[in-house]
Amino acid sequence: MTSTEPTRRPTRRSLGRGHGGATKTVRSEVGETLRDARENRGVDLHRVERDTKIRLKFLAALEDGEFTELPGDVYARGFLRNYATYLGLDADQIEEDWRAEAGAAPPIRPAFSGPRPLTLSRRVVFQRSHIVIAMVAVIVLLVGSYFGFQLTRYLSYPTLAVASAGAADINLPIGTTTYVLTGKATPGTTVQISWNGQDPKTVIVDDAGLWSFQAVLQPGRNQFDITAINLDTKHASTTTKVIIIVAEPTPTPILPSVVLTGPTDAAVFKDGNVVVTGTTNLVSKVTLTPTLVGGPLPAGATLPPATPTPVLVSPTPAASGAAPGASTSPAAAASATVQPLTATVGADGSFSFTLKLRPGRWQLSVVGIATTGGSPTKAVTRTVSVPYTGIYVEITVKNGDASAVYVVHDGVPDVALDSSETVGWTHVVTASKSVCISAYPPGNVYISVNGTSYVPISTFGGQRAWIDTTLVPRDIGSC
Repeated sequence: MTSTEPTRRPTRRSLGRGHGGATKTVRSEVGETLRDARENRGVDLHRVERDTKIRLKFLAALEDGEFTELPGDVYARGFLRNYATYLGLDADQIEEDWRAEAGAAPPIRPAFSGPRPLTLSRRVVFQRSHIVIAMVAVIVLLVGSYFGFQLTRYLSYPTLAVASAGAADINLPIGTTTYVLTGKATPGTTVQISWNGQDPKTVIVDDAGLWSFQAVLQPGRNQFDITAINLDTKHASTTTKVIIIVAEPTPTPILPSVVLTGPTDAAVFKDGNVVVTGTTNLVSKVTLTPTLVGGPLPAGATLPPATPTPVLVSPTPAASGAAPGASTSPAAAASATVQPLTATVGADGSFSFTLKLRPGRWQLSVVGIATTGGSPTKAVTRTVSVPYTGIYVEITVKNGDASAVYVVHDGVPDVALDSSETVGWTHVVTASKSVCISAYPPGNVYISVNGTSYVPISTFGGQRAWIDTTLVPRDIGSC
């Protein structure tokens, strides 16, 4: 193959003429190094000129050591360094060798001009541009990693685990009011917990992904829907459902019952007119039984001080057959048997009775009859009083085998009473002015005046007890 490369001259450097006018030449080590490197790469000067943009004559001058044919020192040094770099040689070392051969002064370099290119081999040289490219590549890698992380985070969905969640429901004993829900979720998310369909509560997830929530419970079934949400991306995890069942007490069966709404207990009715009202449940009808359990009270009194032996009488004076002021014997009271009053319950379960009671302390007992089965309910009672303005005396024999008793009221003898009475005998007498009682032995006979109980008649100094409108018993010579 014919080369277009110009005829080469020996690599010599002209140093001027010697004695006799002859030119003295010296062999150039730098030029031979450049030529050897080029020939090893298998390229000619035309190719080098095209690749490096350095004119061919200057490339030839560099290889021939004809440094005087090169332009100024700055250009010559630049051509030399670029040519050496192109051939894969150490540009700094070639430049220093060239200056040594040409006798040029070394270049003035700054105190720190950056790192020198690192030559890994004759053909691989790192320069400043390589470092810049590497730094840019690192920055691009970091930025790409960041955006990749953000993209992955944006596209990903949070995870959620509930420690107490399971296939089976959570059963708790009666009276349990709270329960602590715990679990783990993706850090940076929040946990939303809704209870029985109510608005959700927000729970913060800590850096370790742990969260807890104290739930308020009600008796029966409690359902909690738990979801982890990324507030930035609005992505949510799968909702976990937790069912907590708090045991409920066994309901008490509804039984037939009666409730009195009036009158109030210990109420006082001066005119004796009493209205009894109430409500019922599962009851078809009610019965009312009024029972006299104490003598009349003085006018203005509200509570009787004693409870004498009960005496049954009719609900109204007319029914008893006794006129006002007349005495009532035990035989008469027993014969006036009081039948319970009955009332039908209304559609709303209510009932009402209207009574006319004579003076005394009364117990009103109401019993309901169950709609199914007809069994009676538990009795409900009230105690009411009707005051008396006259003298009301109860006489009772408590001791001994028998006692003779004689009674006078308002100066009129009680003809029915002049006999010997045994223990347990009881008699009631009323008067407007006075009552006189004679008894023998006096220690066996006790009296109660207008509801106030006293000791035996013997306490007053003899065999008699005189009671006038002062209501204070005392002894007198005779009745």
